[in-house]
Amino acid sequence: MMSRESIVKRFAILLLLLGLWGCGHKPAPVLSVNEQFKLAKQLYDNHKYRKAQQEFEKLIYTYPGHTIIDTAQFFLAMSQYYQKDYIIAAGEFERLLQSYPQSEYADDAQYQIGMCHYKMSPKYQLDQTETYEALEAFQTFLGNFIGSPLAEEARNRIRELENKLAQKRFMTGMLYLKLADYNPAITYFWTVRDEYPATDWAVQAVYYTGEAYYGLKDYPKALETFRTFAAGFPSHPLASKAAGRIEQILKKNASVAN
Repeated sequence: MMSRESIVKRFAILLLLLGLWGCGHKPAPVLSVNEQFKLAKQLYDNHKYRKAQQEFEKLIYTYPGHTIIDTAQFFLAMSQYYQKDYIIAAGEFERLLQSYPQSEYADDAQYQIGMCHYKMSPKYQLDQTETYEALEAFQTFLGNFIGSPLAEEARNRIRELENKLAQKRFMTGMLYLKLADYNPAITYFWTVRDEYPATDWAVQAVYYTGEAYYGLKDYPKALETFRTFAAGFPSHPLASKAAGRIEQILKKNASVAN
């Protein structure tokens, strides 16, 4: 067991070491708000996003309420976006919109929320929750900032995302068609046609709706569908197949009549 004297000596040494350490590690000076922003922005411009994130965070927590904070908040979120921390970045963009709805970066922030979910949107075979989140964000952007320079890019993203959703439904319909389960195939093909009419998947869905009706031996509906396809898309690669099916059905009708 240590004596009282030993304890006192050890405590004195500890205090001395702490004092020496403190002399060699002075706290970093606090920069002015403009200097702090300049430092963070330089790091950001040099693609040093992790360090930029830290400096923007320091600015936000050191100078809350300053007029530059919405700008710092935007670039903080962008720093996280470029680090591919999309979930966190989306949350920071949301914070900007909630805290500073009149910010000059509001339209950019709403667009970037869409981009965060767009980046997380997987291949069409997988769960499409992020695709729907991205669509909602871009549609909100167009609803609130129709005059933004980013509006056309948002429309392009929406078309791309809708094409993916159409493909998922179309391929599901094709699976049912191959399994000769024609009624659910027709349901999926009609969903593509109704919900995503501007996609090529919708065009193909018209033809394969006819194939499903043909499989059901519902020749009147099949004939009507193939004629609709042939008339509407005469240059499509499936047009010749549609013409062939029309000919087959007419021959069947003729043989029945005779």
